Amino acid sequence: MKRYSFLLACLALLGSAGKGFAQNEVDALRYSRTDFGGTARTLGLAGANIALGGDAGNLSTNPAGLGLFRRSEVTVSGGLSFNEVNSTVYGSQAMNSRNNLNIPGFSAVFSNRKADDEEGDWRSGSFGVGFTRTNNFNVRSLYQATGPRENMKFGEYAAQRANAAGLPANSLQELAYETYLIDQEDDGYYISPNLVATNPFQENIQSTGSQNQWDFAYGASFRDKIFLGASLGLSTFRFKQTRTYSETSPATDINNLTLRDELETEGNGVNLRFGAIYRPSDVLRLGIAVQTPTWYTMTDRFTTSLAVNFSQAPVANASLNQYFATDPGEFEYNLTTPFKASGGAAFFIGKNGFLTADVEYVDYSNANLNSDESFQDANQNIKSLYNSAMNYRLGAEARLDVFRVRAGYALYGDPFKDSGVDQKKTFLTGGIGLRQNNYFIDAALVYSTYKSVYTPYVNSEFNDQNSEFYQVLTPTVENKHKNTNFVATFGWNF
Repeated sequence: MKRYSFLLACLALLGSAGKGFAQNEVDALRYSRTDFGGTARTLGLAGANIALGGDAGNLSTNPAGLGLFRRSEVTVSGGLSFNEVNSTVYGSQAMNSRNNLNIPGFSAVFSNRKADDEEGDWRSGSFGVGFTRTNNFNVRSLYQATGPRENMKFGEYAAQRANAAGLPANSLQELAYETYLIDQEDDGYYISPNLVATNPFQENIQSTGSQNQWDFAYGASFRDKIFLGASLGLSTFRFKQTRTYSETSPATDINNLTLRDELETEGNGVNLRFGAIYRPSDVLRLGIAVQTPTWYTMTDRFTTSLAVNFSQAPVANASLNQYFATDPGEFEYNLTTPFKASGGAAFFIGKNGFLTADVEYVDYSNANLNSDESFQDANQNIKSLYNSAMNYRLGAEARLDVFRVRAGYALYGDPFKDSGVDQKKTFLTGGIGLRQNNYFIDAALVYSTYKSVYTPYVNSEFNDQNSEFYQVLTPTVENKHKNTNFVATFGWNF
């Protein structure tokens, strides 16, 4: 039961055409579970900079770090991402990949510091503005297999939906009915006729876009012991996904069928962040930061089409090639992502380098969808399926004259209560840097891995042991994701 409940949460169902196309718990997790970003220095340390300070990466983590700036600086970063997805279903494996160039961030920090002989407890203050990429949606995946006899055909799923809800306009079952994939018997029962025992099927899924944040922050130094900061974050994202599901010879009179849906989501949100760093000695720094929920306004645009190519006419005078599409749809709604709290410590080994570590708490079950219409079911799924998670980040830097060498490790916890598949994310990072008086150059490599589970449709009658569908399987795809990101940052001090 728990595993199949989980499947409902890790997919946006193919064929959920019409209003409410993708406004569900999947969206809430997609935009709530962000990765660490920032400069190449921050990335080389696996994002562990809550207590470190003095880097533009603090704009998106702990604004108190701006209080440690002694000079103003401008940074710009460029990146190259490599994404690979290995998919397995019914023992068959397939791989797909996608690469893209991107601008993961840029920033400007303007610092004003008192001279050492100038009186006053407040020693410095810095204002910063920065752009940070927090999510990369550029992914391409493929799975394909020949299902066993028990595998549910797409036509069976469409008939199941028609028997449960009829043929509402712009629904998946309407597409299936209009293309003769399903038919209605004299007693009103919908079926998908002439199905074969086994047949090949596959799906291509391609998504593009990113989630980014503009931060406007101020940090100040009190006696160079306590550093306080606050920021306003303006988050934006654009997500576009195209899925093409196909079956070959699913019935004796059908050569193939292709279901294609397109979704584009745009969102704008706002959040606040507050932080503090305490430096009890030159050796140790302790930091804390909290981020409010991000309040998003979102717009979905979507369409779905079905093409069924017959080997013989489904009815007299009908074309062998049937096609039907839903009307383009648009839906506006709101999303509130969870609150985040982070703590960290940094230990300095003289002028030779440092060790830094962070821990972050986020409760994904606190995400919430809202609109003029009810999201009761989706929000209940968020509460019942998602869990709180702890994210850990560890980084180290060695200083060799003007050169820097960095390494890091991060572990982001599984957001699901009981998924059947461990979906934690692991990150291995490394970096190098060159520091001069008026400029610096940093480079970082971030390698991450995680797993996900996906199914194109579900057997809604699985829990009914009296149903003829009880023993019917639906394709369950296990994906293994591998991401490699290279980022270079150029900075100028003044």
